[in-house]
Parts: sequence; structure tokens; C-alpha cells
Amino acid sequence: MLFEKFVTETESWWTGYLKHIAAQQQSGNTDSGDGIILFPNILLVTECQNFLIAELLGATKYFKGLTTKRHKETSVYRYLSQFDDKPPQPLMRMDGHTGLRFVCLAQNTDFEVAQKRFPFIELYPSKLNHVAGRGSVLDFGENFSSYCVENSVLINTQENLYRCKSILELLIVKKNISRDKLINLFKDVTKGAEVKAVHTVAQGKEERLIVGGQFQSMYLLPGLHETTIGEFIRNHPEVIQTAFQTSHFIYEPHLTWLEHDGNVTDDAINPDLLVQRNDGSYDIYDLKTALLNKRSIFRGKRRRRRFIDCVEEGAAQLANYREYFLYPKNRKFAQEKYGIEVRDPQLILVVGNWDNVNHQEISEATRRYKNISIIDFDTLAHIFMGANEEHKSR
Repeated sequence: MLFEKFVTETESWWTGYLKHIAAQQQSGNTDSGDGIILFPNILLVTECQNFLIAELLGATKYFKGLTTKRHKETSVYRYLSQFDDKPPQPLMRMDGHTGLRFVCLAQNTDFEVAQKRFPFIELYPSKLNHVAGRGSVLDFGENFSSYCVENSVLINTQENLYRCKSILELLIVKKNISRDKLINLFKDVTKGAEVKAVHTVAQGKEERLIVGGQFQSMYLLPGLHETTIGEFIRNHPEVIQTAFQTSHFIYEPHLTWLEHDGNVTDDAINPDLLVQRNDGSYDIYDLKTALLNKRSIFRGKRRRRRFIDCVEEGAAQLANYREYFLYPKNRKFAQEKYGIEVRDPQLILVVGNWDNVNHQEISEATRRYKNISIIDFDTLAHIFMGANEEHKSR
């Protein structure tokens, strides 16, 4: 099956199914016990060498459709392990048509250590750990045709590093699948009275853990674009509101340059976030990625500590955004268009993760910048989930 055909069929099926579930919920025809239903809002469709993958992401109280994101990956094993595409020593080998539900599968994992970084693991009491494992938890045999993972977690390790993938609904098929077989597969997955492809959780902590787990799994996926991370933030405003203790923020405002020093060549600025402070003014945030291919976001010794080039570019971009608000005409335009006031803003760059960020080195590297701060994605997720313990970097 061609990739675009797979995208179209998958998008059509899940959109129709989830619309039906949402309608049934509004009519009072669903029973979630004492919990609430959270719907996905992103469909991530990935093409690998011999496989096609469709994964539902997100966790919101109301279904407002799916935003489809396309992704290319070198190997199904890199997608599942979130590290590399080396042949695994797996916990399970899949052949034919198989499935997995409500379990945590792990490779060579210290669960106590893993849960400190990924608090949502506590929601999955059934755990299988392959102590001699390496690479992807799952492997695929010669007769493999399709595999469906529902409400489960995959934990992978490499040296002393951990990756954890929180899965709501994940479908993997061979590229040679026919349309009829794909549709029959969807029918088989969604048959019966049980509602599929949604989270059923208790409000409060459990809800935050589910959303936070989805967020962590997303930014730790190799090669994922900034736009997909931004889409998750846009669909889950509670992450920003809770983590940054704000009642209001603007996502991707488009602000035209009306006044500058004559050296500006861009027509406008387009920061990722403007976040309101307690005094009513707004700070400026820029979202990068977790930089999974970088061992550190810094270079140089202590006295000359500085950021690697891509982080330097992010800091320079934030400085450019700050310059925009130095001019009265620009400030007036922002106030008239978005009802915001920006004065002496803090500049915050969200980049990196616990594997490549050292908080002491952040302090050393930001000394030469005015009002610029760095926060890594793991810390952001932990603050939101209410599990914000000071991270002890290596």
C-alpha cells in the first residue's frame, strides 16, 4: 500500500470512529465508571523501510478531530526503541497478526530509576522486564503482517539512558497490506462494546500523568519536527498554564514589523509562545526539540561555557523577538491585535532533556545573555505532572 493511501484510510477510519464515540458520550451511552474519557487529537503516521505505522496521540476531554502528522523513519526499531535502528535482542517476537494491551514491556530496566523520570509508569502495574534485552522490546518475524498495541508502555535502555513510550493506540503493518485487509484490521480492533482508542482515567493526578506521558513520548521520538511538538502544546494548553503558572498565553502570534532600525529583513516575528506574568505583561518562549542526537547542549570549559550552535541560534532568535518590542509602533500593534503588553520580557528557551542538560552548565552558559533562561523538556513535563524534583544531572 502506498504511504498516502495508508494515511487517508487510517485518518478516515479513526476520525469516524472517534466522532461516533464522542456522540455516544454526549448522549449518555458510554460508561466510564468513576473516570473520564480523554480523546486523542493527533494522528502520527510513519513510513519505515518495510512497515507503516499509525499512532494516536494526545488526551483531551472533547474530540475536535485529528491533526495528521507525517513522519519518516529509517527503521521500525528506532521508532519503537527511540534510540537507534540496530537489530534488537527483544522481549517479544511478533509473527502473523498479534496484539498487546494494558502492560509495560521493558528492556534491562531499573523500574525505580525509570519511574523517577517517567512518573506515568506507575499507572501500569503489569510489567515484564527482559534483563538481558537490548534495543527494541519488540521484534518482527518473517510471517509478520500486523500488530496493535493499546494502552501500554515500552521502556528501552541504552547504556545508562532511558526512553519510555506511552502508547494509547499504535498500529504497525507491513507495506504490502491491501486496503481490504487494513479495513478488516480496523474493524477487528474496534469490534465489541468496549470503547477503544481513548484514555479512561480519574481526574486530577492520573489525568496529568496520562497527558504528561503522551508529551514525554512525543518529544523523545527521534526526528520529530518542532511543529508536531507545538501542535501538542496547542491542543493541551493546560501543560503551559500549569507549568508556567499562567492564566493566559498566545500560541504562535504573527507580529508584523512596523518599526525597526533599518536592518531588519523579515516581515514579521512569530514566537512560539507569549506567556502572561502575574503583573499582566508577557514573557517570550521559544520551543525547540529535545536534541536527542546531542550528548550535551553546551561546549567549552567553565569560564568559556557556551551553547552549541542550534541553541545559540534559539537564543539569538529570542533576542530578536525582544528587539521587536523596543519600538512603540510594534508594541501598539501587538496590543491592538492580541490585547497584550510586553515590557522587559524574560526570554525562555525550551530545549534539550535530562540526558544532555546540566543545570550548573546552564547557569554558566547564560551569564552573557540578558534575561534569557533555559528549561529542558523533561523538567517542563515534570512540573506539569506535579513530580518536579530537582534533577541531579550527571
